[in-house]
Amino acid sequence: MEYKRVNWGFFIFLILEIILILLFVFEVVNVDLEDTLISTLVAESTIFFAPAIMLSFNRDDIKLTDRLGLKGMKLSTAAMVVLYGIAIMPIGTLANAISLLWVDNTVLESTDSMLSQNWVIVLIATSLIAPLVEEFCFRGFMYNGYRQDKIRFSAVVVSALAFAFMHMNVNQAAYAFIVGIAFAMIYEATGSLWSSVICHGLFNAESVIFMYLEEYFYPGTYDDLTLNRDEILSYLPFYALLAVGGLIFAILFLYLAAKFQNRIKNVRGLFEPYQRGEKKPKIFSAPLVITLILLFCYMILNEIG
Repeated sequence: MEYKRVNWGFFIFLILEIILILLFVFEVVNVDLEDTLISTLVAESTIFFAPAIMLSFNRDDIKLTDRLGLKGMKLSTAAMVVLYGIAIMPIGTLANAISLLWVDNTVLESTDSMLSQNWVIVLIATSLIAPLVEEFCFRGFMYNGYRQDKIRFSAVVVSALAFAFMHMNVNQAAYAFIVGIAFAMIYEATGSLWSSVICHGLFNAESVIFMYLEEYFYPGTYDDLTLNRDEILSYLPFYALLAVGGLIFAILFLYLAAKFQNRIKNVRGLFEPYQRGEKKPKIFSAPLVITLILLFCYMILNEIG
């Protein structure tokens, strides 16, 4: 069963992450993690090697390009993907704002370091390298792996949950879960991993570009920038309104992308109930459950600490 291979791959990611943390704790590895490019390459290495290891043992007749969804798209579909990526941005913003009512803004803590570096390098690291590796793992290997076993919407949710927990902090996990669902949906609508890579890249690029533009026109904006609970609450109705509008347009662009690729039935199939007598495929196994529990505990302890 493919779900077992996928879940073991996620468990291997956890093991590699623990080893990496220990290497830094005991100063076996000494690199400048303030450098966005270096820190991205280090972090993404554990994400990349886990599925790569499991795929290397693939004995199926399925081609690797098909297994990962490395297929092209029509130009009209690509245009819908870009519009879809823009439409989901307010939804992620709302999820981020809601999470900030209880936890700190993790990304904001690294803003000073990022602004001190060349914006092109930061953009390449966050909006090209990270999306490529993470989509390869969580949509190409994980989500598509579950779909090989005919798992339906549960595949969307679990792959998005794994993607969220991979960030290892509550703030990023909150909106990563939401956009993870969105990335899986556009992947299903197009059948191409490049669609989720594009959306992921746009989502990350928007934050980076906005940050540098704001600092350019309003120098010092991020110096000791903080938002209290009352300020966040005052912004929530506006964010919610944008998110609702974004969701409406996202559904429209998702439908059009699926229509252009002749995959409307594929998207609808995610929500079809299992028929009586039809064996419901499994998705959970010990490696997945253990990994999710340990990552969740780490995030909570990290917030407390």
